Amino acid sequence: MHKGLMMKLIFPIFLLLLCLSLQLFAAQPTSGPCAVVKNRPCIALVLGGGGARGGAHVGVLKQLELQQVPVDLIVGTSIGAYVGGLYAQGHSPAAIEKMLLHTDWGLGFRDRVVRDEMPVRRKQQKDDFPINLDIGVDASGVKLPKGVLHGQSMAALIRHAYGVVPELASFDGLAIPFRAVATNLVNRAEVVLDHGSLLQAVQASMSIPGVVRPMELNGLWLVDGGVANNLPVSVAKALGADRVIAVAIDAPLLEQDELNSAVAITEQLTSFLVREAVERQLALLEPCDILLKPKLEQIGTLEFERIAEAIRAGFVNAKAQQQAFAALSQPEIYAGWRQQHRQKRQLPLKLSGVELDNQTALADEVLLKRLDLTPGQLLSKDELSQALHRVYGLDTMERVSSNLQRKADGQQLLQVQALEKSWGPAYLNFRLQLQDDFRNTHNYQLAASYLWTGLSPYGAEWQTDIALGTDKNLQTELYWPLAASGFYTAARLAQQRTVLGLESDQGLSDGELTNSELLLSSELGYELSDHSRMSLALLQKDGQYILPAGVAATLGFNSFSYLRRGVASSWSWDNLDSVSFPSRGLKLDLTVQRMQDNVFQSRTRSVSSMLQLQGARRFGTHVLRSRLRWDTFNGDAGVLALEQYSLGGLLNLSGYPKAYLFGSEVRFGSLVYLYQLNDSKFSFFNAPFYLGASLERGAVYQPRFNRADGVAGAGWIWAGSIFAGWDSPFGPLYLGYGQAQATTEQQPYRFYLSLGQTF
Repeated sequence: MHKGLMMKLIFPIFLLLLCLSLQLFAAQPTSGPCAVVKNRPCIALVLGGGGARGGAHVGVLKQLELQQVPVDLIVGTSIGAYVGGLYAQGHSPAAIEKMLLHTDWGLGFRDRVVRDEMPVRRKQQKDDFPINLDIGVDASGVKLPKGVLHGQSMAALIRHAYGVVPELASFDGLAIPFRAVATNLVNRAEVVLDHGSLLQAVQASMSIPGVVRPMELNGLWLVDGGVANNLPVSVAKALGADRVIAVAIDAPLLEQDELNSAVAITEQLTSFLVREAVERQLALLEPCDILLKPKLEQIGTLEFERIAEAIRAGFVNAKAQQQAFAALSQPEIYAGWRQQHRQKRQLPLKLSGVELDNQTALADEVLLKRLDLTPGQLLSKDELSQALHRVYGLDTMERVSSNLQRKADGQQLLQVQALEKSWGPAYLNFRLQLQDDFRNTHNYQLAASYLWTGLSPYGAEWQTDIALGTDKNLQTELYWPLAASGFYTAARLAQQRTVLGLESDQGLSDGELTNSELLLSSELGYELSDHSRMSLALLQKDGQYILPAGVAATLGFNSFSYLRRGVASSWSWDNLDSVSFPSRGLKLDLTVQRMQDNVFQSRTRSVSSMLQLQGARRFGTHVLRSRLRWDTFNGDAGVLALEQYSLGGLLNLSGYPKAYLFGSEVRFGSLVYLYQLNDSKFSFFNAPFYLGASLERGAVYQPRFNRADGVAGAGWIWAGSIFAGWDSPFGPLYLGYGQAQATTEQQPYRFYLSLGQTF
């Protein structure tokens, strides 16, 4: 027999005999998870951290089950804790694989409150100021969050996978004993989590420092375990493991030509620290232990869309170790082990009560009302997520978390903790708007909003806005809910200046129609739900119109002042998922305004009605959305129309300049098609790109101040556009071309650039 072949056969036999002899002389643990393992080695599975490369752990689990290797202990870090915890809970490798492949990991790294989960008032604030930096500013100075993310969405992803799980006195009580490794942020010490909330333990182990807010558990600030111990072999050994199967998936070091950004350099420095700790752990492995290092060099830490590749790589690497696994195979006991350790179907829990840990300025009554959980109800994981989202949707919380306590008498008590934003209670947000049709119309505006929350236990707020640019605005508003009744009052004072540009039939600038107005309002409203509210307001408008020279010559005066008093009633419904590029939902706004108008020393009455309806529906990567407008001003005979509604601009009768057609009556409808070019599975903000086209039809009547009488008097006008759009962090960005039906000598077509304008 060839000498080399003989050595290949003899060495595994020698290694097996050595391991058996070591086992005979090894001291048996008297406590801990390995103490219950008799007449065979205690096998520990150690799963390292590595983000998307963690799919390899599932491939390893598949091979272990194929070879009937019972696992007695699981120790995991980061994604290793996530996968290991699921297996310890009793999920099969196939079930875990399905979870990994069908989880939208990008949602876990986007902590902003979803728009259709916000109350109507908060939706309007976010729509008006889309650069939502949420900078804390008060007398103490500028304050910032403890992380880019607060961990709220990550907690929801973990809960969706794990279900509603009660706190445990020890993780040894799981189907397989389990430990999660995290890092103490104060001193970088390793923290082994072995009891309490399984979900919070896993999340603490996955909390990327500087990106995700640290988890506060047992008085410690905890972050990702990879900082201290990314391959916790030492933990398994300390718990009495006789055999360790370690799966290392840490990030490879980058080559010199790959160090081309600050992010890459930071990742390289982090890899140095992680690798140094991993090398110390590898030195603890003994000849009988098994080390798996799947080929994952090409898969980035955040490339969760490639998790299927990682699963295959783990399976291939584990299959190559069949001979080593064969020494750990236990076919005579495996069927019983598997039956004992496979999770049974989780039923909805019967809720005994809710205990609220309210660390906010809001009254318990407000939060409990939004939770809407009652003792005795059957509570599923989806219903719990929805309840927590309703509280988090107020957008004044840093975290809303829950724990399930199972009492000795069998009662199941849900503990909910609400933490107020630590950088509040006053926040600064911004708006930037730019519009250009590459001819005569150029509009811009920069605005800021200062919102002071928590003025009462029921959510009173004071908001002050300032806007500079083509249109100017300075306003302040006090919003005051009347207990938890749903009723509220609001008082507003605003000074605003709006400009409507005119253009001649030859496409030349023809002056501006300027309106300056001081508005006082007092409002009583009722919030029917997070999607709907109704209100009645008393109004006073004191203003002045300044007319362009051409219109002034026609009318015989160049300006006039007015004083208007009256009431406005409104009703709205809004469950759009986005105001910039909506893909689902409906938004309806209806306002009826009855005013007494004082103009030119005469007193008249008027009624204005404004109706706008928007809807959107997604079909895969295709989106259809529509918009309808019906605005009307009706006054006494011969009255000057003080309400001016406009059409013109991209997606608002494309082909004409912005607000080119304006009058006291507007009718408009549009159908817009969008194709989404990218679908990012992982990003800190969702910013998709679109290609689109629109078909529009509109009409303007009674153009009292508009020299484009021929266009406005032509009735219904067809228009359309093609465009590219980006849902940017600064607001919607459009670059498009529009053309309208020709009704005069003007050629109604033009290109558009628009930022921050919603349609």
